[in-house]
Parts: sequence; structure tokens; C-alpha cells
Amino acid sequence: MATPPSIDLEDFTCSICREIFENPVCLSCSHCFCHACLNGLKKSPTSSSSDLSSVPQSQSSTPTLIYKPKIHETNQCFGCAICRKESLGYLDCLDLVADLKTLETSCPQCKQSLLICNLRKHMEQCTQTKKKINVNDIKNIFNPDFLKQLSTPQVQALEKAREGENRSTFQCPYCVTANLAVEDLCKHIEENHLYEEPQRVCPICASMPWGDKHKLSANVYQHIVSRHRFSYETYVNYDQNEDDMIAEAVERSMLYY
Repeated sequence: MATPPSIDLEDFTCSICREIFENPVCLSCSHCFCHACLNGLKKSPTSSSSDLSSVPQSQSSTPTLIYKPKIHETNQCFGCAICRKESLGYLDCLDLVADLKTLETSCPQCKQSLLICNLRKHMEQCTQTKKKINVNDIKNIFNPDFLKQLSTPQVQALEKAREGENRSTFQCPYCVTANLAVEDLCKHIEENHLYEEPQRVCPICASMPWGDKHKLSANVYQHIVSRHRFSYETYVNYDQNEDDMIAEAVERSMLYY
């Protein structure tokens, strides 16, 4: 297969996980995401069902002898992570899948030519020309003089991150019920507190290094459903301290350069 003259990997990168698409799907606004990432976009509609947009029958999804598009979860509302538009259902991006499986590009690290669909796994293991970052040099930045320049909230966030607080289960904001995962917390509120005073402190936000344990959400249930329908552990390694997280972020940001 011939290598295309130019391929912008951003066109094949999910806006949520920032990885090469894996089982891409499309919403009515035409924005695409990995199928696994779409679970975090489920929400209760803020508009009437007549105002919601269904997945478009675009040119790429026009029925043919070999391709009959199928809309999945037609009664489920999804809020786009890019434009915030609400959609009913989603469509498989078969045209994008075809490009992923047929187009080639070069690894930004070792310049090896490979199919785009194989780039994600390849880059996790490729170390041939990976730029080395001296982690100790980065850690040395966080000396006492640097810490003195931080604001009080920044210092408090750094201390919370180093303390390693529990951020996997949470206490109900209405009662003493504790050790609830996010989905269990939503179900508990639905069954026991849905019609009580909605202004409460979000226990998930309060547990985060940047959280405010005294800030009230106008509607804590809707806030949790809209903002926390994914696991922070998927995106944040809480076993690392703040210095290691920043060092790794700097290192990963240089993979493409």
C-alpha cells in the first residue's frame, strides 16, 4: 500500500481519550468518538424529545447493497463533548473505520510505516527514538522557592494530591450512606432523594485535588449525571504523586515532536 502524501492524525484522534479512534461512532452533529468513550456522554435530555436531533442519514451512511446503516440506542440522549448538542442515538462510522484499516502513516517516533488502526498499540510500545526526559530535572523545579510562588488554592490542591484521598467511592450528599460508586450513587439518589432539596455539595468534586468541599451545586443529581458519568481513574493515575504526574505529562506531550 502506498503511503498517502499527507495525513493529519488529528482527523483520526478521539477528542475524549486523545487516542487513535477505536470502534468510532458518530452523533447527529457529525462529531465522532470511540464507542467506549461515548458511554460518558449519556445524559437526560434538557429539551423535549421533538427538539432533539436524530443521527443524520449523511451521504456516507446512505443505504447501499453492501452497507445498510443502523442507528443504535435511538431512545438514549447523548451530549456531544465538543459542541454540547444533544442527540438521540449514534451511528457506526464505517467510512472512518475503512480509512483506519486502509490508510498508512508513519510513527512519529520511529518513522515506521503502518496502518493507522495499528498506530495506537504501536506507540504504546515504541521506544526506539522516544525522547528521553530527565524526570529528576523536572522534579527539581518543585523546590521550596517555586512552591512559595503558588497561590493558597494551588498549594492545597498539591497537598491533597499527595495525600492520596479515596476517589473511587463516595458518600451520599443527602444522608450517611457511603462507599457508593458513581453509578450506585446516582441510583441511590434516584430512589431515595430525587425530590428533596437539590442544592448539595458534590461529593465527587469535593474529593478531587482541585475540589471545594463547601461549594454547593444548584442541582447535585443533575450535576453528577452531567459531569461525572465516567471514572476519573480511567484518566488519572492516583498512585503517582503530583511531581510524577507532571513529569509524565511533559514526557507524553513530546511524543509527537
